[in-house]
Amino acid sequence: MNILVVDDVPAMQVSIAAALEAAGHTVSTASSGSRALACVEGGDFDVIVTDIWMPDGDGLRLIKQVRERPDAPRVIVITGGGPKLSIELAGSLAEVWGADHVLVKPFDDRRLVALVEGLRPPG
Repeated sequence: MNILVVDDVPAMQVSIAAALEAAGHTVSTASSGSRALACVEGGDFDVIVTDIWMPDGDGLRLIKQVRERPDAPRVIVITGGGPKLSIELAGSLAEVWGADHVLVKPFDDRRLVALVEGLRPPG
């Protein structure tokens, strides 16, 4: 699958990308919600793995804007909470706005890969 990883922390981008690439997926990265939207406009992604709290466009706005597309990719949110929301509330908002799954940081890379594999289209 073609996956876009969105996180403002470079170490998280590298870690997530490495786990997904090791599982055989093609991975692109973006460091903000606005950069991710530009990638989605120019690419064909099956899944977006995104953080919620980032500068220059947060993950919740990204989910909402991506879900408005007729060819919307699936979305997995990763969160450790944020400055104004608890982890639980952030995860609930992500699900309401269209996330397929929410993972709480820190998480096991194998769990993320399993979730991505579960989103694989049949066939």
